[in-house]
Amino acid sequence: MKKISNTILSIVALWLLTTLIGCDGNGGKEPIVYYADFVTCHLREDKSIFFEQVLRNDQGSHMLYPLHPIKGNVYEGQRVILQYYINEVVSEGIFDITATQVVSVRHDTIIDADIDKIASYPNDPVKMNALWRTGDYLNMDIQLEYFNQPHSLDLFSAPEQVSGDTIDVILRHDRNNDMPGYWTAAYASFYIPNLSNYRAMRIYANIPDEPLEYRIIELKD
Repeated sequence: MKKISNTILSIVALWLLTTLIGCDGNGGKEPIVYYADFVTCHLREDKSIFFEQVLRNDQGSHMLYPLHPIKGNVYEGQRVILQYYINEVVSEGIFDITATQVVSVRHDTIIDADIDKIASYPNDPVKMNALWRTGDYLNMDIQLEYFNQPHSLDLFSAPEQVSGDTIDVILRHDRNNDMPGYWTAAYASFYIPNLSNYRAMRIYANIPDEPLEYRIIELKD
């Protein structure tokens, strides 16, 4: 998977990651149901984009094909948040859609490093709203104190931090000397090879008002 800059691509206040219903001026017809999901971008030969929605845990994926071609500055395999509505169910797991918004998120692959190197990275606070697995991706709905400088967010793993069916990872946030600001919504999706092999994850981070220095999530039942 392509490695990109560790700068967070967007810090946005969104009401995404929900199902939304709107009339959309359709004259009393059935309301349009809007969805917002983390998806993976795929490129056709003409560079137009279609999307793969990897479902939670190990439930497979859906393919989402925009009715109107979309082109943009994305690469194969990039993770984004897609807001859309479904025009037609083509077949099981395949949908024609209309995309209404595509938002870049922090996306990368987990970094293997030794404990001493990880400890040298900045460790600024992160508020964790929601963490969940889709396939081998760990998705994050978080908050960062942001004013106007680009921040960095990286996820690390040390070989000695895997035990049994639990994987330990370390989240590091660098405010890049940003001035004090406001807690602002941000989203990230990290690829972790073989994540589906584990039943639980311990995520170590600097979490304000958290009695422990980590958060535990179940990856599967």
